[in-house]
Amino acid sequence: MFSAPAILLAAALADTSTCESETKESCAVVIGGTGAVGKELIRELVQSGEYREVRALVRKERDLGYFGLAEGEGSCLVQKVVDFEKLDDYADEFKGCEYGFSAFGTTRREAGGAEPFKKIDYGYNVKAADLMKQGGVKHMQLVSAQGADTKSWLLYPKTKGEIEDHLKSLAFDRLTIWRPGLLAGRHLSRTVETAANCICPNFLRVHVRTVARGMHYDTTDKPHSTEKVDIIENNPIKKYVEATGGKDALFNKVI
Repeated sequence: MFSAPAILLAAALADTSTCESETKESCAVVIGGTGAVGKELIRELVQSGEYREVRALVRKERDLGYFGLAEGEGSCLVQKVVDFEKLDDYADEFKGCEYGFSAFGTTRREAGGAEPFKKIDYGYNVKAADLMKQGGVKHMQLVSAQGADTKSWLLYPKTKGEIEDHLKSLAFDRLTIWRPGLLAGRHLSRTVETAANCICPNFLRVHVRTVARGMHYDTTDKPHSTEKVDIIENNPIKKYVEATGGKDALFNKVI
């Protein structure tokens, strides 16, 4: 028969969860959590052990392995299946979190044309940000894009600029806008990724994990800045992450 202390010790060793819901106060709500940057962000937030709840609003639920999480690591990850065409119906899912994140994005090709791209990329981001503000989010973070500009003649950077402007108008306590260049680390075909690496020099690229890690770091006691609105371009993203947390063992450097 095992003694009570032995049983308690065994239970403690068996509990490998990084989420400490009984002791942690922070809550994060995330859209775009199944994309290239988003799933890395989910993993960063969950494994940090700093959140009682990481709430991912998704089209369909994924297993923990999709986010790079092992069994026992995801006790604070709550996936809420929503219809992004009817986000107002899910207003309650945006309530009660101090931190809001959007890594949501698409392309004209993926959306099927200019009009559906604008409806999805602008419409979903803006509506989600509105609901996050109404729901009590204090610090909002957005993955935008390098070159975002409302005055651009090109649809993609113009739309990203318009999203940024809308979020600025909501007057969050803090708003951090990340403007990465070409995202490395996405699941592209070997041919496409090789071509991208050859064509696009390192200073124009950034790894998806680096962006996600920066987003997490910005919520800690080492934020990128104390500005109410902070816009972080591609290379400053890499410099901030390396200065704050060091190089990533996965690729041995911040790219």
